[in-house]
Amino acid sequence: MNKNELHAHFENMTPNERQKARMRANILNSRQPVAHTKVWARLLSARWAIPAICLVLAIAVFLSVPFGEKTTAYAIDVRIGEDGPAFRLADNEKRPGEYGTIVSNVDSRPGLEFYIDGENIAKIEISTQNEYIYAVDWTKTQDEKFWNSELYQTFDEESQISKADFGLLYDKKITMNFDEDFNNHGDIWYRWTAWNMYKWAAEDDYAHFLGANQAVPEDLTSQEALAAAAGNDGSGIGHMQLDEYPDELKEDQITIVITDREGKRTKKVIHVKVSNNELRQTVVTASLEE
Repeated sequence: MNKNELHAHFENMTPNERQKARMRANILNSRQPVAHTKVWARLLSARWAIPAICLVLAIAVFLSVPFGEKTTAYAIDVRIGEDGPAFRLADNEKRPGEYGTIVSNVDSRPGLEFYIDGENIAKIEISTQNEYIYAVDWTKTQDEKFWNSELYQTFDEESQISKADFGLLYDKKITMNFDEDFNNHGDIWYRWTAWNMYKWAAEDDYAHFLGANQAVPEDLTSQEALAAAAGNDGSGIGHMQLDEYPDELKEDQITIVITDREGKRTKKVIHVKVSNNELRQTVVTASLEE
């Protein structure tokens, strides 16, 4: 497992249509709260990887408006893992306090994924303080870079490795404007990524990853070697070691501002923290700030 191969397997994390449909179905149908951190196994192939474990925050914000005007309803849904439970931080169908406000999950490539669903939405603005945000747009109605990977990524047929310039994709702030008849918000996913942290950890031939410069045992199969390199064997191998990373950069703030057709603005902030657990695995914790 060389540096380029490891880099490629970390980067190829876009869901296919089958995975996307299953993820959305689970989010819409699940209503179980998340009570603890769980490690989800991810099988990586030589060319494509199953999507990164996502943390999904679910916020339902209902605003009362004068009689005769459109009702504005928002839901920011977040789930943990491809097949894991979905939950809501607030839900008008549940009693206050029935669900928690913090989620935490092991993720060797720290990220947070969520979508914003609702009615009467004219604009969504999402910004970050330290790291980056981007979108995956299956509706193909927003900036082309969010749905056409050819704008930032090329595939080398000889090496069978995708090479990307993520500076062309990642932003500190993104703004989405929607036509009046647009109602497919659930088909646009927003992804926070700890890109600065990853670049730091990958310096000097991945010196800040656990197991850096250690030889892979010869008796491992290719799949077992990939699992070990990505940290999916439970050992923490392949996870970023953050002892030397500045504490203030281990945390980030995602600010979400939703504007409806009447000009009313709703602001929500998600606090994100990346840390190492007792197994030296990289853990992403996200919480809604009141």
